[in-house]
Amino acid sequence: MSSTTKRITTALLATAASLTLLTGTAAAPGMAGTAPAVPSAGCGTEQKPGNDERTISTADGERSYRINIPRGYETATPLPLVLGFHGNGSDGAEFQNYTGLPTLPAITVFPDGDLNDGKRSWQGAPYASGADDVAFVTDLLDSVESEHCIDLNRVYATGKSNGGGFVSVLACHLRDRFSAFAPVAGAYYPQSTQGCDYSTPTPMLAIHGTGDATMHYEGGHRQGEDYPGVHEWIQPWAEASGCATTTERQVGRKGEDVVRTQWTQCDAQVELYSVADGGHVWPGEVVYSGGGYVTKDFSATATVWEFFRSHPGATQGPTS
Repeated sequence: MSSTTKRITTALLATAASLTLLTGTAAAPGMAGTAPAVPSAGCGTEQKPGNDERTISTADGERSYRINIPRGYETATPLPLVLGFHGNGSDGAEFQNYTGLPTLPAITVFPDGDLNDGKRSWQGAPYASGADDVAFVTDLLDSVESEHCIDLNRVYATGKSNGGGFVSVLACHLRDRFSAFAPVAGAYYPQSTQGCDYSTPTPMLAIHGTGDATMHYEGGHRQGEDYPGVHEWIQPWAEASGCATTTERQVGRKGEDVVRTQWTQCDAQVELYSVADGGHVWPGEVVYSGGGYVTKDFSATATVWEFFRSHPGATQGPTS
């Protein structure tokens, strides 16, 4: 186990320990917040723990994904479900490796984007293949939730770069299937918010480096498109939640400059972590995740997980 993986695991254990100290009782695996677990139709179905590649048939053809079922999986104990989306030209296996998300006390799923001109990508970008990835994720959620014991109050989406932009698409067009969202170094092209429905308060966290040379923190021009800065992108979510003001706090450690911006008096929590000089990376990466400066003590994985476990919320569940 690498030193970075150990740090991520330690941070996750510390989170669970903190809840124990606050409540006097140990939390169930991956659980936090006040909402009780809502078991999916898949509870009672036997599944073997491990990390496997699987396929699913969709209207656009066969699609692939990786799924990690943690050790100790029990057919009667609903677990959180986290979907993680890779960046342009990457795949689910690479994304799971540099994020360390399979270490979470949750079932984690890493879909592969549709292949176009030799690269895998997601809906919400000018270079997307044209596949209906929202429909793919709907089918994937239906399948996973019907075949595994999932807590329907704890279903989450995160992703990096083009995958982060696709998380924006899902928040806009598949809101009722997720409890909260957390893009990292998101590629917020206009296509990622096209036709967006901001009417529902939505827990939203974003992490972005101020030194990102691929998707600039303040916005820019790429792939023939003007794209907004991360503040401009997240502001409609704050407005949808009726947030009044913002507060800022330095949360970096050991010389790392990380500022946490929290919108206050919101119907749903909205947060932004700005990593000074941070590159187009997954902060606290386990292995290489992109170009530029990478924090080692500030972990995107631990931060995203803490946000997720603090924000349960009802989801629709399988459509059939």
